[in-house]
Amino acid sequence: KTTVLVARLGYMVLCSGIDPRTILTTTYTVAATKDMRERCSALFGQQLADALEFRTINGLSARIIRRCEQRVGMQAFELVTDEHFLNEIVGQIYHAITKEYPTESDIKSVRTAITYAKNMMLAETEIDNLKNGIPHFPEIYRAYNTALRSQSRMDYDDQMVYAYRILRKYPAILRAAQSAYRYICVDEAQDTSRIQHEIIRLLAGAHGNLFMV
Repeated sequence: KTTVLVARLGYMVLCSGIDPRTILTTTYTVAATKDMRERCSALFGQQLADALEFRTINGLSARIIRRCEQRVGMQAFELVTDEHFLNEIVGQIYHAITKEYPTESDIKSVRTAITYAKNMMLAETEIDNLKNGIPHFPEIYRAYNTALRSQSRMDYDDQMVYAYRILRKYPAILRAAQSAYRYICVDEAQDTSRIQHEIIRLLAGAHGNLFMV
């Protein structure tokens, strides 16, 4: 799949004359973006590879949030990258609500369920009816989100949620992003979640130049 996409990038620039600065290529992980850039450089040269933009959806979301900061004068929440810190928050909330001390497995299950709820863009009623075997999950989920917001912090899933909301709320920011990224290529599209697809859909909406493998 990646070979197909890299070959297409070369064709777009070298055969179709498309400005490489207008092409956004996204994939699932930072390591995958690095691999794709290296493959592109090996096939078509470092200069072309450097002119192209390779990003994860989270990296793209971070750029959208920064653009919002600049345009609106809003200070974005701090991104929490410390997994131990997030596990502590979940553990404290779990104990406060269930009156039981969570195991590492319990915390992992809650974190996974939180990620699922945000990535699938579940509505409040869907969260209330979610059957995942976690006791009091809706209460834990809402308390977790409240705890982060009260500290002006966000996790990686929030980063995508906030970027999506920004694109929906501020048409000027969406138009600027659509103008910057006239061609969008997505590698490993089967690994993208609903929120990721929605961000891509918004960005591709103006031109329809979307290629996914």
